[in-house]
Amino acid sequence: MTRRPLGRGLGALIEDSLEGVVAPGAAGGYRKVSVDSIAPSLFQPRRQFDPERMAQLAEAIAAQGVIEPLIVRPIQNGNGAEHYELVAGERRLRAARQAGLAEVPVVVRELDNKGALEVALVENLAREDLNAVEEARGLQRLAREFSLSHEQIAQRIGKSRPYVSNAMRLLELPEAILAQIEHGELSVGQARPLLGLASPGEQLAAARQIAAHKLSARGAEQIAAARRKPSAATVNVSKAADPHMQALIETLQRALKRKVRVDRQGKGPGRLEIEFYNDEDLTALAATLTNQHLGGASWPQP
Repeated sequence: MTRRPLGRGLGALIEDSLEGVVAPGAAGGYRKVSVDSIAPSLFQPRRQFDPERMAQLAEAIAAQGVIEPLIVRPIQNGNGAEHYELVAGERRLRAARQAGLAEVPVVVRELDNKGALEVALVENLAREDLNAVEEARGLQRLAREFSLSHEQIAQRIGKSRPYVSNAMRLLELPEAILAQIEHGELSVGQARPLLGLASPGEQLAAARQIAAHKLSARGAEQIAAARRKPSAATVNVSKAADPHMQALIETLQRALKRKVRVDRQGKGPGRLEIEFYNDEDLTALAATLTNQHLGGASWPQP
């Protein structure tokens, strides 16, 4: 996967967020502390940790140690012993524990809550360790908890203001769709067109279609566009006030799990249109309509 440039660079961004200096007594800019003295971060934006990747990192750390120090901030635990809260490096800390290490290298910083959240978010963004929903939630916390504008957030993390606004807008989708994105069932490209739909019900129905048929981002755009556009059937039935025709159309749509259009004027001949989204979907639709399995049948390419 091609990594996106972070803009100003991780080092510059972290230095901007760090309001203190390396703690006294730190040799070479860092010190080693017990893994048991480090508490989890209150501001960790990551919620998903891939077990296979964690196992690989633990194996590497067992062989080579923790090469890049963790960032921590000191906290009081009431008994005078050194105790820290993790700011950045949760994957490394988890893997170190998994590898059986007793100590890890850390850089100790005096940080307020805003600085801690910024560093945690920037580090994960730099490594592309966050999925789109985790990133959006982290940006939202910067906006809500610290009253930062989208422009101010963009300056802090080295992104453009439209990037920040578009990332956060993803959170307007229902939680069920956000869960699909986090679990890899939908990509951001597949999910973003759903923002244009009028209701959560429409968004959820379209998301189920996209996931079930494994449509591309382009296919997702087509589904969203079709759902935004009133069909000829809906217009005609509305004008004719024919509840029986509307009920028939809705029954067809539920049975076929796709948009159905009926174009009919008066009592003369009409036209029935049924949408499909790709060649595989057309094959499945044909099998449904003919009540048979078409096996390896394929459709001619245009």
